[in-house]
Amino acid sequence: MTRSIPPSLAPLVALLELERPTIVSVPQLTALIGRTVMRTPPRVAIQRLAARGWLLPTGVRGMWEFAPGERAGAFSSGDPLMPVQAALAAASSRVPAQQPSIALGSALWLHDLADRAPDIPEVAMPERAAVPAALARLCRVVHFSAKVAPVRKRGSLLVHTPATILVHLAHRPRDVRSWASILEMLGRLVDAANEAQIHQELAGRPHATRIRLAYLLSGVAPALAERLEPIPRGKVWFGPRRPVRHHDAHLNVADTVLPIPPRTIGASTVAPSSAGAIIPA
Repeated sequence: MTRSIPPSLAPLVALLELERPTIVSVPQLTALIGRTVMRTPPRVAIQRLAARGWLLPTGVRGMWEFAPGERAGAFSSGDPLMPVQAALAAASSRVPAQQPSIALGSALWLHDLADRAPDIPEVAMPERAAVPAALARLCRVVHFSAKVAPVRKRGSLLVHTPATILVHLAHRPRDVRSWASILEMLGRLVDAANEAQIHQELAGRPHATRIRLAYLLSGVAPALAERLEPIPRGKVWFGPRRPVRHHDAHLNVADTVLPIPPRTIGASTVAPSSAGAIIPA
């Protein structure tokens, strides 16, 4: 599909082709227009570029996907996280401690630890933080305050580290949609996690989180589970308080959610060292 470029908009398209933003906001477009000699009002320029297929809607108000000329038409990149990128970009003005991050299954996919992304992207907001309307509409939002800084993927996405994902699983088991899928990739997740970061994530959290993590790792990484020094102080629930599926006498854990006892899962092929580096098991 041929897309026309009126002479009045050519300077803006040239800048967009040069800088190649994936997602661009109205203020960013306004700033780009300010760098040109264009006299077209920003609102009009944006409307005209959208009508000609250079700017594509993302589902988030004020955020556009730029479709470069190489696509030979008004075609989206097809990235399943494109709407999330737009929603996160819209929330980027928040202070760092209040910014959302890609979490759980979506984070596992971005770390190449899962074969597919969840049908609905999973995003974590810090505890007690207000959820932006766009995120609530486009994503499954959970609340979890990470202590380890997220990593950047695809340029702008903030993504929980493998260590953060592990501790999140233990801290809030009810946040997981499919424990069967998590257990299938648990060994790979442990292999990718940095032990020093695991301890950093555990610092200051309830003792029950440490017990639940030791329980979860008891099969795939028993040595690491022991290094967590899980000393039982009473019954710990893994999941909501309902009929128990499995009971771990060693850690005094009442498990109501896992499809199989984690001690029955084979040990991982590699194990995090006490210094945090990954070494052969």
